[in-house]
Amino acid sequence: MKRVIPPLLGGIFFLILQTTVLSSFPIQRVRPDILLIFTLYLAFLFPPIFGGILAFFIGYLMDLYSGNTLGFYAFSRPLVFFAAQFFKERFYLEEFSFQFLFAFIFGMLEGILILILMNALQPVSLGNLYPLLFTFLLPQSFFTGLATPPLFFLFQKGSSLLFHQPEKGIKERV
Repeated sequence: MKRVIPPLLGGIFFLILQTTVLSSFPIQRVRPDILLIFTLYLAFLFPPIFGGILAFFIGYLMDLYSGNTLGFYAFSRPLVFFAAQFFKERFYLEEFSFQFLFAFIFGMLEGILILILMNALQPVSLGNLYPLLFTFLLPQSFFTGLATPPLFFLFQKGSSLLFHQPEKGIKERV
């Protein structure tokens, strides 16, 4: 129980931060997805089953507060978590550039997946989706990637304090 409550409270805190403070930016495309970064970090910290359930709850809470069709984020966040679990051993994620690319690629893939799901449930011509890809998804994924290295650093400090572990790199937590 001691390992369950802090990440869940952290997810709720980042959800509140993302839906209140970050949504007040004048340019909405500059808003990074903190919960995606947190989900990616959970992939390095937790085993697949427990972390997948935690990613599902974070996605479910995001669905509840975002006003989107219920289930998009509850479906996509565990997929992002398990994909990050799969790829975490194959890349050296201690450097800024790899953390940036990791979050950028996962942000793009999750956005494309959600656009495909939205198009499958409510068909719209693809000509209307292309502007969304370049005007919203690409800038948001870029800024999510830029915010990833400092947030990974803060998450690493926080998890070492909460779980009383000596500080390790991301790759050494396995």
